[in-house]
Amino acid sequence: MYKEYPIFYNYETLEYDRKSRFDDPYLSVEEVLEKHERQLTDWAERNLGRDIPEENKFREVGSGETIESRSEIQKVLKMIESPRVKGVLIKEVSRLGRPSLKEIGILSELFQYSNTLIITPERVFDLRNKYDKDAFEREMMRGNEYLEYFKEIQQNGRLASVSAGNFIGSI
Repeated sequence: MYKEYPIFYNYETLEYDRKSRFDDPYLSVEEVLEKHERQLTDWAERNLGRDIPEENKFREVGSGETIESRSEIQKVLKMIESPRVKGVLIKEVSRLGRPSLKEIGILSELFQYSNTLIITPERVFDLRNKYDKDAFEREMMRGNEYLEYFKEIQQNGRLASVSAGNFIGSI
C-alpha cells in the first residue's frame, strides 16, 4: 500500500500526536501518548524501514480547538513549508484538530500546496488528489461535528446537575 509512495524513502517525515479528551480517561497523558507513539513507530518501521527521528516528533497535550492555541501543530505546519518534508504521520486525521470550517480550509491548503502527504496507519491522503482532499475534509468535519455534539451533551449534563441542586464548580 505505501510502496506506491517512494517519496517516503528520500525525504523527511514528521510525526504528530495529540492527546484528545476522548482518549481512555483511565490512562495518564503520558500513557496515551506513549501508546500512540508505539503504534506509529511500529508502523514507520514496517512501512518506511525506519523510525521517525526524535527531532521530527511533536507531542501536543491539551484540547485547544484552534491552530492558534496549539503550539506543536504550529511547529509542524511551519516545517511542512520546507521542501524536505513530504509527510506527516498521525494516528488519525482528527488528531490534527477539530477546527472550524475556516481552519479546515487552512489545513487543507497548507498540506495541498506544500505537497505534504498526511499519513495514517490506514490511509495516505494526498490532498493534490480531489478524492483524497474530499475524504480528508469530510473526516475533519465529522470530528468537528462530534466535538460540538459532545460539548452539548456535557453542557446539558451540567445544567441537569445544577437543577438537581449539585455544586459543579471546582473545590
